[in-house]
Amino acid sequence: MEPDRTTEAERTLAQLDRLRDRSARRARGGAWLPALGIAVLLLASSALYQAPFGQLYAIEGEHPYWAGLPDQQRSPVASYLFWFLGVPLLLAGSAWWYRRRARRLGVRTPWPAFAATGLGVLLLLAVIAAVPTSPPPDTLVLIEGPFWPGLLTPLLAPAAMAVALGWVERSRGLVVAGVWIVALSAWLCTVFPLGTVPGWLIGGGPAPGQLAWRPGHYLVLMALPLLAVAAARLVSTRRPGA
Repeated sequence: MEPDRTTEAERTLAQLDRLRDRSARRARGGAWLPALGIAVLLLASSALYQAPFGQLYAIEGEHPYWAGLPDQQRSPVASYLFWFLGVPLLLAGSAWWYRRRARRLGVRTPWPAFAATGLGVLLLLAVIAAVPTSPPPDTLVLIEGPFWPGLLTPLLAPAAMAVALGWVERSRGLVVAGVWIVALSAWLCTVFPLGTVPGWLIGGGPAPGQLAWRPGHYLVLMALPLLAVAAARLVSTRRPGA
């Protein structure tokens, strides 16, 4: 009888482990849609630039960078409306998504913290709107020092939301994705023209260089980690027994 009892206990423990894994996947399986939404918001912002993937003969970088990056934008008003409408719509969609999951699966996620972060950054953008606009000087390059006011960019919104979503969903990947957006934004928005790099970094001596990438390329680069995390989370929710 002892072997039978041992086998039954092992089966019970195995079932408990499977239930625990299934509950964990359910609890953390909702992050893929908000993460995808943040990535789509980033990619869609490329339409705010006159030439998101093409070259321009002359570029006027107006500050604040309402499109996100220091490049020629189509319309400052359109850029402003894009972020002030896009962020609330994304948060509203995420709230609907998490409430729907709570009703269907009985899984509750502290999504209000994610929404509060997005709205808080939106308030910061409203403060930025009060800052007088002026083009950055033509001589603004890394060799003379960073243009710190450029850090006040709408790209802070998706970055902060990614970090907050990572905290809510306990996802290191999302936190890293948010930090990645911050790092790229800090570099790209504190130099002019876009993509300026120190000469020593590219082996060109003291004179700075410039990458030939355009805003659309950098936005794709920012969105890639979010897309990877969203795909991984979506696949995990489609596993048998999830």
